[in-house]
Amino acid sequence: MAVAPEILKKMDIFEFLKLEELKDIAGLAKFEEFEQGDLIFKEGERAEKIYMVLEGRVSIEIEIYPGKRVSVYTLAKSKFFGYPSLLRTRKFTTYARCLDKVKVVSIVADELVNKIFKKDYHRGYLMMKRNAELIAQKLSDTRMQLLSLLQP
Repeated sequence: MAVAPEILKKMDIFEFLKLEELKDIAGLAKFEEFEQGDLIFKEGERAEKIYMVLEGRVSIEIEIYPGKRVSVYTLAKSKFFGYPSLLRTRKFTTYARCLDKVKVVSIVADELVNKIFKKDYHRGYLMMKRNAELIAQKLSDTRMQLLSLLQP
């Protein structure tokens, strides 16, 4: 089943784009489903896709020592994750674990960049600007979560 541009428009990473600007991006998008407890990705894995939550909740976790992970934030409907796929390092620095049965929209980052943003620099710029804003917010949220873990 094809992903409609209207679905992408509801996602925090794409909310600033017009429906017309989302049509070709929607053509690259796919639905994926995961079960409760599934890992969508692991720290250290090659980052190839970006994800947007449609249903369920995803815990973004860091490993504080071998075998022990803590959640730094939880994502729900319309939230974007997997941003390292759009960066040069292309490695995940966290784990993404499903807290419920989860349905996401995924897009292969190379396809998004090569088929869309290299041809339309303005859209690429706008999306990377929005990506930077979301990363900054996630870093702030993570900092607050880590500080709360250190409270006696």
